[in-house]
Amino acid sequence: MTEIHCLPGTMCDDRLWQQASRYLDQSTVLTHQAIPLENSLDDMVACLLTRLPESPVNLLGFSMGAYLAAALTVKHPHRVKRLMLVSNLATGLPEAERQQRRVALNWVAKQGYSGIPRKKAQSMLGLSCQNNEHLIALIQAMDETLGEASLVQQLTASLERPDLIALLKELTIPVHVLVGTEDGLLSASDRQRFKDSQTAEWVDIDDCGHMIPIEQPPLFAKYVRACFVE
Repeated sequence: MTEIHCLPGTMCDDRLWQQASRYLDQSTVLTHQAIPLENSLDDMVACLLTRLPESPVNLLGFSMGAYLAAALTVKHPHRVKRLMLVSNLATGLPEAERQQRRVALNWVAKQGYSGIPRKKAQSMLGLSCQNNEHLIALIQAMDETLGEASLVQQLTASLERPDLIALLKELTIPVHVLVGTEDGLLSASDRQRFKDSQTAEWVDIDDCGHMIPIEQPPLFAKYVRACFVE
């Protein structure tokens, strides 16, 4: 059996992997690892190390979970056998994004959190999926389940992110990166810098936004097999 430990993105839960799992055979298991409720990235990594087997694991991260997976791997490379980053390039947040997050946190502190707006959910999807009511409802449902406390914790703990590309390049394990060509959360400059670094095997998913596992589950499963199984 091939077990792959999967870290979700901000305000995502195990439903992120359910559809893709149907395209994998029974010998390949996606094991959900919820984002730890800790106050810093270092504490998140420390918590994950207590959850994961001590023998090297297959590690997959999506979005914020991908950054967390990269951080764990560069700090403890002996604990990871193969690494896949999905919809994240392990770069630091630009100042504009940090400021937006601070504004959001201040707003939530004063006004409370009423859930992810429909337009925000749509913006995370590629053009062909932006009116897919099932996907929009799924994003909103995961967000509602996790709630305000998780949002505040996840945004706060991940606000300061060192750029990890140079450290990833030093790894001797296989590293794969999967990104959507219509992902507006990844800048063109970061994409090109990561490609130029030749840090990992790079795959673009056409006609896809940020939410690759739910937008393109068959292709996602295909590349999961290629990275961890085949």
